[in-house]
Amino acid sequence: MITKQDFDLAAKSVLSNFSAVLPQMISYKSYIQKEILNIATSKELEDVRDCHINQGMIDKLCKLAKNEWLISSDARSLYCVAMAVATIIKEYDWGTHYLVGNGIWEMAQRIQNA
Repeated sequence: MITKQDFDLAAKSVLSNFSAVLPQMISYKSYIQKEILNIATSKELEDVRDCHINQGMIDKLCKLAKNEWLISSDARSLYCVAMAVATIIKEYDWGTHYLVGNGIWEMAQRIQNA
């Protein structure tokens, strides 16, 4: 498990050189967005369409993200994959909770525990 302290250090590193990790974030996001279509139920897809938050769908996004994160299992990758999922959730119009304050850390924990 990545600790909050390690995660915060990785976040500072990522933010100080964002252009270097942006391709990795984009890759994670693209993969997750494509793969979720293969495992989402009709109801979950309707909730995306109708902008109704669906925790089951978020759990599935986190499981897909965890599979990607486990390839390296480092704090930097966890930050990148958490940011990818958080932006997908924002694009679903399910809010920005995971993009502000400790939200990105909450997302990282969900991914680690998926």
